[in-house]
Amino acid sequence: MKKLNTTAILLLIVPLFVCPWACAQKIPMGFDVFGEFGPSCLEGNVHSGASGQVKCEAGRFFGGMRLRLTRHDAVEASYSWSPHVFDEAYPLQYENARLSSHSINYVRYLSTDPHVQPFVTGGVGWQSFRGSAGLDKLLTTNDSQLAWNFGAGIDVIPQRNIALRFEFRDYTTGMPHYNTGSLHNIVPSLGIVFRFNRNRKL
Repeated sequence: MKKLNTTAILLLIVPLFVCPWACAQKIPMGFDVFGEFGPSCLEGNVHSGASGQVKCEAGRFFGGMRLRLTRHDAVEASYSWSPHVFDEAYPLQYENARLSSHSINYVRYLSTDPHVQPFVTGGVGWQSFRGSAGLDKLLTTNDSQLAWNFGAGIDVIPQRNIALRFEFRDYTTGMPHYNTGSLHNIVPSLGIVFRFNRNRKL
């Protein structure tokens, strides 16, 4: 928990230093607000009540803000939420009800074409689980863990101030509560981006 608290503090402090520096350098070149949605798929030592091994049985909302520092570089703060219901496979004494993620990411744009801009991204944050534990599963419990994420996507830009975003990310953390291995939360998503204060070349 001490590590988690330290990470949370760093995630809050870093943007406070980045933003003034960016303004002093006559950037950002753009500021984005985005919202995305897609299936949320789990890979790990978990079962679901519906079909045994969990595949893609829940959706996930994903939103945040992205600050374009240069034509190719950006930083992003994001939040995502999913009503993921699953049992930890061993022992079957924990049932999850929902999970959420907070992340700070670095984004690298591979192209600065004004209409199509692919990118890759990686970051760190924490993932929070809410569920019930115990033999009778009557004990409500919350568990937060350090989580890494990485992925790739593409912005399709029909107009200067709006874009469609196609993205694929993998959130990687430990199993909640009993910690019986790692958990991959794979999220393909589609969404809309509102582009503000945009450099005309972008």
